[in-house]
Amino acid sequence: MLGVDERADGPASAIARIRGRQDSQTALEALANLVTPMAIRVAATLRLADLIADGVTDVDALAERCGAEPDPLHRLLAHLACHQLFIEREDGGFELGPLGGQLRSDHPMSMRTLLDLGSFSGRADLSCFGLLESVRTGQPAYPKQFGLPYWQDLASSPEMADSFEAALDTIVRFSARSLLRGYDWSTVRRVVDVGGGSGAPLIRLLQQYPHLHATLVDLPEMVERAKRNFAAAGLADRTTVVAGSYFDPLPPGADAYLLSEVVDQEPDPEAILRRCAEAAGDTGRVMLLQTPVTRSNRAVMTALDLRMLTSVGGRERSVAEYRELFARAGLSLESTYPASRATTFSVMLFVGTAAAA
Repeated sequence: MLGVDERADGPASAIARIRGRQDSQTALEALANLVTPMAIRVAATLRLADLIADGVTDVDALAERCGAEPDPLHRLLAHLACHQLFIEREDGGFELGPLGGQLRSDHPMSMRTLLDLGSFSGRADLSCFGLLESVRTGQPAYPKQFGLPYWQDLASSPEMADSFEAALDTIVRFSARSLLRGYDWSTVRRVVDVGGGSGAPLIRLLQQYPHLHATLVDLPEMVERAKRNFAAAGLADRTTVVAGSYFDPLPPGADAYLLSEVVDQEPDPEAILRRCAEAAGDTGRVMLLQTPVTRSNRAVMTALDLRMLTSVGGRERSVAEYRELFARAGLSLESTYPASRATTFSVMLFVGTAAAA
């Protein structure tokens, strides 16, 4: 028997309403789905795209090469074939689909390392399963899940540190334009990269501007990597490294103090900026290389914000929020590049100076 609404509007209207409710439910299910994201990460971790690209397309052969059982592996590939990562052939084998190429290690826009569950990024992703705890407590869930705070865990694992270094090289490709063109580096003689990791941003900067000399400050494990990378790039005579924390006093008197993708990863970024401001004094500049939250990138950046919350206790910010952060640290935001009114998903260079007393 038809309900009141169905009798009043007729069968066509009733069917349209039912389909609308079903579409809404399907859309929510797609957003809430945990299976597909995990399946993609498992495929990345097993390097299935690399194996298939090398001609290993039979499921039994794939299973043997990646250390898996054939039947569960087939079920994984069959699901991802529904989402165009792989293509299931009539003979039961699999080929790469339109989206699967980005899981190859040699793809120019490769996502494989970032999605690998054993990488620095993959383990951070797993901390999202502790989001409820983080929302309730305001604290990162990572230490409770893995036994160590995120950065200590990374430093203790050569595999994670290797993947972190590889990812930094990729990130620098996106941020290089803002770093290299966003400031008149001819006025700078010495730059200190605070929390500079394995040195990728500094290498780009020093290769572009031969007059620059630089100091990198980071944890002991990272500065050793940076030292090797500087030597390999022929920059050993223009670089020094300092093992330590960016919460400690920094080498004073440089013309610029650079923080590349650092302040969004720390619960107390104001303290880091204050250390930079102290070292910069009245004449130095404090620079942030960050992607701010904007209207056009809000969905992506708010997702990253929750990831920062669960993994390291950090947060993402808008341009206005970065301006406020500078002010709380005793700095005045002098300029941004690109200009804040023009940016969409761009990495921006924020340049600050000591605020007038």
